[in-house]
Amino acid sequence: MKMKKSALFIFLALTLTLILAACGNKEEAGGEGTDTVKIGFQKGNTLNILKARGTLEERLKEENISVEWSEFPIGTALLEGLNTGRIDFGHASDANGVFSQASGKPSVYIASDTPYPEGVALVVKEDSPIESIEDLKGKKVAVTKGGNMHYLLDTALEANGLTIEDTEIVYYKDSAEGMTAFESGAVDVLGTWDPFLAVLESKTKTRTITNGENLTENRTFYFASQDYADNHADILKIILEELEKSDQWANENSKEVAEILSKELKIDSAPLQTAIERRTFGVLPIDEAAIKAQQDLADSFFKLGLFPEEIEIKDAVKESPDWYPEGI
Repeated sequence: MKMKKSALFIFLALTLTLILAACGNKEEAGGEGTDTVKIGFQKGNTLNILKARGTLEERLKEENISVEWSEFPIGTALLEGLNTGRIDFGHASDANGVFSQASGKPSVYIASDTPYPEGVALVVKEDSPIESIEDLKGKKVAVTKGGNMHYLLDTALEANGLTIEDTEIVYYKDSAEGMTAFESGAVDVLGTWDPFLAVLESKTKTRTITNGENLTENRTFYFASQDYADNHADILKIILEELEKSDQWANENSKEVAEILSKELKIDSAPLQTAIERRTFGVLPIDEAAIKAQQDLADSFFKLGLFPEEIEIKDAVKESPDWYPEGI
């Protein structure tokens, strides 16, 4: 009987030792006590650069927070991931944000990239007779439906006394399809955006009829779920601080940034460097200027019948955010 009790005691002692050791290992590995922020990114953008540099992970490790990165092919898919809880934070284009809000999704604007008007353009072949926006009347113009170049076309036409109906719109699904249509002569004008604009310029003799200057800001925005914005302002502030640091590094190291994105996008680094050098990286607050730019875009797309009801951009902006780093 005593032997049985002794054996039972030894068994329980060994079991307890193993449990405590396992707990210790979890703590050393950042286990149960570690929170995780889930970030969505698209290849070729600022969050992609931040991810490649690894500085956010280092900073958040000090707060016992890990980073889980999820790649998305397009902004609409990223925002859907945000709205279904797959991620907490991510970035998407101005148009993506408008369509997400128009569909009733609850994500909120957190911050903005600096405007990038030169990163979207309407181009023709070098020998085209088209010289101005007025010459687009009756011409075949290729854009992605609801894309930044669709908005550029609408605003450019309106500024010159024309409307979309004065042109023959040809919609393409992605940059490759648009470039093929343009190079084959199936369309007269191509609306496109960087880095694909820079790639096209590097391989085909083109002329820019107009870019976004004085017509569209062409911004990318940062979004979070409403719940994450309400409860994790401290983490959002760290993310934006590290993003701003990464952006300023990118402004000073265009060659290195081009090499990083070349590996990600499988595109030659030379046109990528061209695209990088005609923009300025930086994080901005969602101020009245950003809201107005988005509202103008939303109003334009509503007018074009791309969604059924008008929206108010300010309804998707969290009031008095306290996550902006000093100096932003």
